[in-house]
Amino acid sequence: MSVPLVPVRLPGREQTGVRSPLLDVVTDLEADVEAAHFPLDLPDLDHLRTLQARVRTQISAHLLPRLRFAAAPAVVVVGGSTGAGKSTLVNSTVGGEVSPAGVLRPTTRTPVLAVRAADAPLFAGHPLTELARLVETDGVPAGLALLDAPDFDSVHDDNRALADLLIETADLWVFVTTAARYGDAVPWRVLLQAQARGVSVAIVLNRVPARVLREVRADLLRRLDALGLGGAPLFVVDDVGPHEGLLPDGVVGPLRDWLALLGGRNTARGVVRRTTQGAWGSLREDLLRLADGVSAQASAAAALRKACVRAAAGPAEAVAARIAGGLAAQGAPTTRWLSLASTGGPLAGLLGDVSRLRRGWRSGGLRARSAAAAAVAADVRAALLALLTDAALEAHAAVRRAWVDGGASALEVPGDADAARRARVEAALDAWTRGTATALAPVAAPHGAALDEDGVLALVQAAAAGSSGAARAVRALLGTPGEAAVEASAEALLEEATAVIEAERDPFLTRLDSLDLQAAAGPAMRLRASELKGHR
Repeated sequence: MSVPLVPVRLPGREQTGVRSPLLDVVTDLEADVEAAHFPLDLPDLDHLRTLQARVRTQISAHLLPRLRFAAAPAVVVVGGSTGAGKSTLVNSTVGGEVSPAGVLRPTTRTPVLAVRAADAPLFAGHPLTELARLVETDGVPAGLALLDAPDFDSVHDDNRALADLLIETADLWVFVTTAARYGDAVPWRVLLQAQARGVSVAIVLNRVPARVLREVRADLLRRLDALGLGGAPLFVVDDVGPHEGLLPDGVVGPLRDWLALLGGRNTARGVVRRTTQGAWGSLREDLLRLADGVSAQASAAAALRKACVRAAAGPAEAVAARIAGGLAAQGAPTTRWLSLASTGGPLAGLLGDVSRLRRGWRSGGLRARSAAAAAVAADVRAALLALLTDAALEAHAAVRRAWVDGGASALEVPGDADAARRARVEAALDAWTRGTATALAPVAAPHGAALDEDGVLALVQAAAAGSSGAARAVRALLGTPGEAAVEASAEALLEEATAVIEAERDPFLTRLDSLDLQAAAGPAMRLRASELKGHR
């Protein structure tokens, strides 16, 4: 059986016909607690998630049902460790077989809710009926319902989760342990949880051999005193040896009599009030802790955003400095320029008196010069492609480090494949080319016999990337308008380079935005907690 974290929600309705003013507050509070999330790996993360789950369960399993089903009997949950004899104890207390008791441990079964026939209608539509089998028996005192829960330490995850859930429904917890198991960690964890919630608690020390009774009882009382639970009722059930069926009346008589004293409408209502009063106080404290955790997550998310932006800005600034320093024109582009612009090369004439380059001079010269300028620009583009791709990879790695350092390592952010990153850089360079061509369109230039339009564009881009020779050629061809075009192209190149590098942070920022960690969420939860102030 798969057990949900919280019971299925039912429509809010009150059996008394009077709607509690707290119902809307707690219903809204439940939504706020569910909406809180803690995706960033901050200190106390596990504690906050556990606390959130416990608060959600407390609200949905105990407080809301109590507000919606005010007339329902007080729920007495009988729980304990594996083999503690809970089912036999419940059966013996009510005087009949209501819960199956097995010799195999743990017993995998549906929890049993035992209630008087007259009280059974008060559980109509109650969330407990979604989780436990309702059994009618007049052995249960009026105003009470006994719930036999699965083992706290069951080896079955579903049983253990169901036991934790059912404990939260209790108005009174009866912990059943044995002389051999009372020192185990699990029962004491549950007792600490009871103390934190202010729940009324009783302890049954079951199957105690007479020879160890004094020693075990004294040790157990010391442990309870240390927890502040020394005043909790303690019942000792003697070990009757191997047996089948119900325990002798004399053995379970004290527990049965005590439950009978708690029975009756008014007395049972007092049990409910005591536990509910304790729940309000612990709930407010828990809400404030959750609010602090939510605020810490929002602050950490804001800091992480800034860290991701800074991480990408470093490589972006570095690559801009390299481009501005002419790094993209060094190496292959410079070698290509020197070979093409040396004496006898197709571009040599661009460095002299360009007025001599008239249309038709030296057949094929126009095409050769334009192709040569395009070759230089191609080398520049290849250098820029490598430079920007490396810088993008560097930015991605830097942002990833900031992401992990900021506590987001568990949040998946898909990284770009090399081909996708290269395509993005290619697109940026294409945009730069289009922008440079647009800027050149209005430039009136006497370059008709020197270069075609593509050749001029190539020369301007090479100059913008830092080629000093190309810059001299543009100045000779176009004069002051040419220098302005080179300057504008250089600025556009730096903008495209910065944008393509900073784009590496975008998937991380988008993932961060998807978390919806709002700074106002923490104060909103504190406001909810303040609305509960004064309720006892």
